[in-house]
Amino acid sequence: MSKELITTTISSLVDHGSLAGATVLVWQNNEVIHATGVGWRNIETKLPMERDTLFRIASMTKPITSTLALMLLDEGRFALNDPITYWVPEFSQMRVLRSSTGSLNQTNPAERLITFEDLLTHRSGLNYADWHSGPIVQAYKEALGGDIDSEVHPDDWIARLAALPLIDQPGAAFHYGHSTDLLGLIIARMENEPLGDILKRRIFNPLGMNDTGFTVPFDKQHRRAQS
Repeated sequence: MSKELITTTISSLVDHGSLAGATVLVWQNNEVIHATGVGWRNIETKLPMERDTLFRIASMTKPITSTLALMLLDEGRFALNDPITYWVPEFSQMRVLRSSTGSLNQTNPAERLITFEDLLTHRSGLNYADWHSGPIVQAYKEALGGDIDSEVHPDDWIARLAALPLIDQPGAAFHYGHSTDLLGLIIARMENEPLGDILKRRIFNPLGMNDTGFTVPFDKQHRRAQS
């Protein structure tokens, strides 16, 4: 696909209202061969999309957090089949819903402890509120706050999550949810440091990812794409 066709294709989506805007960068043979911004990072104020526009990447933080976890795995900090309870003893006595959409009072004991591999593969029995149905949905929302932004302190968040039943037995099946969130907070406990600081030290700074983080500093707020 030519550079002109890339820009034209995205521009047509902006013109039809399918996208507010987008940035494109093509890297080949160790050099940037095309970079452009199309549309708006803020439609109301008509601020254009630019190459340095900041985007919320939401669940793309999952592979980043998992990369950090695998770095620690390589360093011998844990094994894939290690139970997570060494670091989060709150998860020592988990219960599992008899029906994933059933009453929170109808549970069975977990057949085994959750492992690091379960978290890395989303087979822990944890889920997201917005990806499920039944009473567990409201319980998640009341206990944990937002799936992306939560006001709950990390230690309280861990304790509240552990107090809720799993929707499936550990290792039984894939359920997209809080597994990576919990993994990140476990890493923070391992390192005795906020996860954002660890990511900056171990991944972002070495790779020159100067604009990547969990929050946007005040002096960079003007570069944010508005949702």
